[in-house]
Amino acid sequence: MLNSLSLNEELLSAFVRLIAKHSGIEIREREQTALSEKILLRMKAVKLDSPANYYQLLNSSTPNSYKEWKSLMILITNVESFFFRDTDQFALLRDRILPELIQRKQNNKTLRICSAGCSSGEEPYSLAILLKELLPELEQWNLTILGIDINQEALQKAQTGIYRPWSFRRVDVDIIKRYFRVTNNHYHLNPSIMQMVKFQNLNLLENLSNQSNLELREFDLILCRNVFIYFESSAIEKVLNQFYKALQPLGYLITGHAELYGQNLNQFQANVFPESVVYQRIDGDGIDTARRPLHSEANYLPTKNSLWELNQGDLVSALEKSNVKMQQAALNLLKQLPPGTQIPKLGNLTAAELIAQLETALQAINREST
Repeated sequence: MLNSLSLNEELLSAFVRLIAKHSGIEIREREQTALSEKILLRMKAVKLDSPANYYQLLNSSTPNSYKEWKSLMILITNVESFFFRDTDQFALLRDRILPELIQRKQNNKTLRICSAGCSSGEEPYSLAILLKELLPELEQWNLTILGIDINQEALQKAQTGIYRPWSFRRVDVDIIKRYFRVTNNHYHLNPSIMQMVKFQNLNLLENLSNQSNLELREFDLILCRNVFIYFESSAIEKVLNQFYKALQPLGYLITGHAELYGQNLNQFQANVFPESVVYQRIDGDGIDTARRPLHSEANYLPTKNSLWELNQGDLVSALEKSNVKMQQAALNLLKQLPPGTQIPKLGNLTAAELIAQLETALQAINREST
């Protein structure tokens, strides 16, 4: 019987390598038993009687292989998402990044945003709601908000615009009242917000520049959050290069916290805010000096090199200042580093030791202010 079949260690390792090559997703050792079960489920669905034959199906370049990859990805990818996920990053978008982009784009009133790995749509719809709030003359703007994901089933859910309460665990009640209609414990998104977002089924490892769809380029902002935590390092590097090419000059990239550990980020400028690190496309040897400043830009640390080649002067300067926001920015920068990283200009203290000191100091400040 099919259920009695099991994958030997060698074949399972081959599946793990094939999945990484196709999608960038790293199947860790603790996840491999679950992967075996998913492979057996798909074998049953396509009526194949051996794991080796299923491997050959995936490894072939045929329409059936293309179709089967879509089905397997539905089982493998994580579709966990909710509206306004990571309140600090969305506060940074609302208060600084999006207002700066709106100011910069006033002449042509064209703004292009991509939510990469958008799952069931909560992130791009959250961005649409932010822009609805920030742009009183929205109809005068040529807006593109594109959600892309490898999971076709998740995108189909996104296109319905219907969600359960679990997707609203951190959403302001007023936002829910303004943009959702609640029926039988289901939240129906306002059609005017749904119309602001387009969705596309896409593998991030595919060459975006080869896509015939002109939507996949010249973005002012790309969000790719809680995606790279599932990717192999080499896949992250490839996708970062694609994002760089897909961004307009001075365009922004926001990822999940510490997801780019170990990556060469020399082609980006890293702006370290108290809320998050924001990467900006640079061309040539440095950032365009004509760049318009971000709102409240005094509260961030620019780092032209990768974060692991730390600009210690910026860090020391921030730590010496009494400005709480600057110290929070320094704390955020330190959290991007390996815990054992020593900082020569600070007595060779490690990042972990400095984090502990900063957190203690900031907690004391918070207690005194309450």
